[in-house]
Amino acid sequence: MKSKIQSITILFLCLIFGSCSSDDEGNVTITPEGQWFINSLLVESSFDFNNDGNASRDLFLETPCYAGNFIEFFDNGSVTIDIDFTYIFVDNTNTQDFECQNGFGISSTWTQNGNTITVANDDEQGDIIGTINGNTITVTILNGFEIEVYNTLTGQVDIVTEDFTIVFTRQ
Repeated sequence: MKSKIQSITILFLCLIFGSCSSDDEGNVTITPEGQWFINSLLVESSFDFNNDGNASRDLFLETPCYAGNFIEFFDNGSVTIDIDFTYIFVDNTNTQDFECQNGFGISSTWTQNGNTITVANDDEQGDIIGTINGNTITVTILNGFEIEVYNTLTGQVDIVTEDFTIVFTRQ
């Protein structure tokens, strides 16, 4: 009986001390200062532009358009964004094609609240909000990616908008 009580007491103490941890563990704020390069740009549709037989939602893998594109955060609250675009179109024979287009190099400001980073953006989409987690920043833009699709019923080109997600990795 005594060994049973001792075992239960030891188990109870192990549970108490094992469950204790620093309150700061879950609240570690990672600062974004430095260069972050695109390593993934996910759209809703899948494409096989690199002709490897595997359609993917990741335009970083399917096109050469985003190699070297980055965002750089400075400790004074400024940020530089250098991101290109991919113009995608689907013709009347349902052939998919793309064209890399020079994007924009803009300067703006950034703020951080916990693991949320906000970059001031004056266009109709509003500010760009990302989440920093370790060595990655993930940004999702709703209805921000446009694809031109030939409509065989109307004989005209329709613009389809999709959400897209960019994943940056710290260098």
